[in-house]
Amino acid sequence: MTEPKLNENGQPQPQSPAQADIQGQPATAPVVKPIDEPVAEPKTGDTEKWHDTAIVRKRRRPPLAVVIVVSVVLLALIGLIGWRFLAPKAAPLAALPAAQSLAPVETAKGPLAVYAKGAMAKLVTYETPQTIENISFLDRKQKPVQLTDFKGQVVVLNVWATWCAPCRFEMPTLAHLQTLYAGKAVKVLPLSVDRAEDFAAVKSFMDVQQPLEVYADQNFQAPSKYKISGMPGTLILDKQGRMVARLDGETKWDTPEVQALLDKLLAE
Repeated sequence: MTEPKLNENGQPQPQSPAQADIQGQPATAPVVKPIDEPVAEPKTGDTEKWHDTAIVRKRRRPPLAVVIVVSVVLLALIGLIGWRFLAPKAAPLAALPAAQSLAPVETAKGPLAVYAKGAMAKLVTYETPQTIENISFLDRKQKPVQLTDFKGQVVVLNVWATWCAPCRFEMPTLAHLQTLYAGKAVKVLPLSVDRAEDFAAVKSFMDVQQPLEVYADQNFQAPSKYKISGMPGTLILDKQGRMVARLDGETKWDTPEVQALLDKLLAE
């Protein structure tokens, strides 16, 4: 038997079928190497078929509503942070200049200044009594009344309105003050500055403020008409009808401090 021929690597060379038949040996099949061919990329329409379904689901866009909500929240947070660090600090009330006050602060003067204490701490008094104009208004029956009609009495003229909460709050103390001076020459005169169409509401409110009566100025234009800076505003007139004191704002009118002032004016 003929020995097979070896190649340069020391392996037997393949024989053709004819040679193998002559020598009585099985033919050795030649080794065929596979040829690498490029794999075609999937077409655009075949994306979901090509990729795994779970991967495709993860890459889908979130709903539009979610995007909008997240954007709004982020913008709000950014704005809040920017305002927190960039907004100027508010000045404390104590640091505001006095020039921003609505009106100059007046102090008690003259012989009645000693009564500006306690409930009367905001009382403004004068060196000499002040003359005021003869104010006209209406009573409960819509009949005209003039301020000069009350000369000879110490008058506590309280300017108020139904829409003024402090006015309503202090009214019972004015009613009690009139009760304390029943039979004496002291007139507590609550003067409403409500509109004519609100006169029924004025009467309804005053009906539970006995013994006070109903008076109304339905042509009210400005607090300066009564020499007050706001409401409630109260003028105290002596027996000659002159203004001797004024108090802007709410207070308790049935206190010993008020009575001491009125007793002083009654004795004059």
